[in-house]
Amino acid sequence: MTEMVAQTLAAPPRLKPRLAIIFTAVVLVACIVAAALLFSHALTDRQAVRDRALSTAIALSFGFDQEVAAGNALLKGLSSSPALRAGDVKGFYDQLIATPISEGSWLILQDMEGQVVNTLRPFDAALPRHRDFPNYPEALDRVRERGWAVSGRMASIVKSGATTIGLSLRINHPDGSMKGFITTVLSEDRLGAILAEPTLPEGWTRGLYDRKFQPIVTSRGVEKTPQASAPGGFRARLAAGNQDETTDGVIEDVDEHGLPILIAYRRSGATNWTTAVSVPLALVNAPLTGMMRQLAGPAAFLLLIGGLAALFTARQVEHPLRSLSNLVSKAEGEISELSGQLLALQEEERQRIARELHDSTAQRLVAAGLGLGRLEAKLQQNQAGLKICGEIAEQLDGALMELRTFTYLLHPPNLANDGLRSTLEEFVEGFARRTGLHASIQVSKRLDEAPAEIQRCVLRVVQEALANVHRHAGASRVHVGAKLVAERLVVRIRDNGRGMKRVDPSADRHQMGVGIPGMHARLQQFGGDLKIRTGPQGTSLLAYVPLSEPSRLSALILPLHPSPQLRARGGG
Repeated sequence: MTEMVAQTLAAPPRLKPRLAIIFTAVVLVACIVAAALLFSHALTDRQAVRDRALSTAIALSFGFDQEVAAGNALLKGLSSSPALRAGDVKGFYDQLIATPISEGSWLILQDMEGQVVNTLRPFDAALPRHRDFPNYPEALDRVRERGWAVSGRMASIVKSGATTIGLSLRINHPDGSMKGFITTVLSEDRLGAILAEPTLPEGWTRGLYDRKFQPIVTSRGVEKTPQASAPGGFRARLAAGNQDETTDGVIEDVDEHGLPILIAYRRSGATNWTTAVSVPLALVNAPLTGMMRQLAGPAAFLLLIGGLAALFTARQVEHPLRSLSNLVSKAEGEISELSGQLLALQEEERQRIARELHDSTAQRLVAAGLGLGRLEAKLQQNQAGLKICGEIAEQLDGALMELRTFTYLLHPPNLANDGLRSTLEEFVEGFARRTGLHASIQVSKRLDEAPAEIQRCVLRVVQEALANVHRHAGASRVHVGAKLVAERLVVRIRDNGRGMKRVDPSADRHQMGVGIPGMHARLQQFGGDLKIRTGPQGTSLLAYVPLSEPSRLSALILPLHPSPQLRARGGG
């Protein structure tokens, strides 16, 4: 716990950048939320501009379709005239002159060769022939096939300087063959009035185009603009479709000045006319650009305020945190020093106990065995006494074997002279002889490259682990492996015992004595750790120690050889 607190508070100089990052993150989150809301509104406004452009194009197209339908109805009424059916051309001319039509329009009767009467000219005046118009075969075929047709924009021969759009209706002979057609010229002023009916924002352009995408009438705002062809991309897209199919949509293109525009359009399948409303993309995207400008100022201000607040907060809390960090660091150092001293005392105590058991207790057991042998000589005729003496001798031999095993575990071999690899091999072999376990060992030759204090730590971990196997595992086999991997000394010990007991059946944690925490403590002094996996098939212990991290407690660990005082006290 102390170590965790120390790590948390150990770097007060980093407090300012951390607080700055926190405040910046908070400001950024606030800006992102605000930006998301503004962006949503901006997208809604942008979509509203697109929808308005498209609805305007559709409404204008309907207006032109109605105008054509009205002209077509007028022509149908004239086609049923008795004078026309009787072939009274003069009477029909007088009827045409008397027919009310829009200002700027006129009526024409034509046969298969050319104009017969034209309300712009007196009766019997010379009139144009079909061949005088360059595209007359196409126009004639359209009237013949469809029964009626709307022409494209063309120059007028009868009215000098005028351009005309003709709406023609087929008339037949009694046998059903085509006799000619009646034409009304649609007034450009009337078409311009329809185009100018909806009020649109400044900068918006609208136009009416014929089947070849030549302009019939165009305007910007409330003013007419010079007649210009439709943009190339727009023209190419619509030309690829079916001319007689009604379609609408929105596309992006560039105008005659190369500026990006949005074009909303509707092409009428009845007239083959296309109505288009063009909006500069800058106006379409104005809600988004406006949103960015609105957000930039507050975001910069919030970042500035956040930075100042972070600086002020850091100054207020940095000194107390630094003082607390120093206290924790000091306490951590004292705890580490005490841990090192405890480990040193533990080493000393282990050696003292081992020597006491070897030199005192073991000798007394040997003496007891000798005395028991003399007693057996006295009891040669007493079978019951001999049997009891044999049982006592067997118990003494077992106790002596156990004592020698524990003494060997407590007292490390000569690590300084032989090195870790040789010491581990000798220790494991001796452990196997004394315990009756089948033990195998596989150690790397590079183990002796590790620092002396790490070698001693690893040896103690192996000793403690094997002691646990002997005391608690009930195993018949054990394997010890040790090697250097990626600048770490790794030790793995596996047995085939019954595994570690759980504290209770429902708990996930296994029961541990003081040995495993002691191994943890030893390894953590050098930045290492311990991992254990256990089950009914045995236990696997993995210990590792980094070799690159210098030990903070190397000066506190007991030297490999016992002190002169211990030698004198423990004996040879």
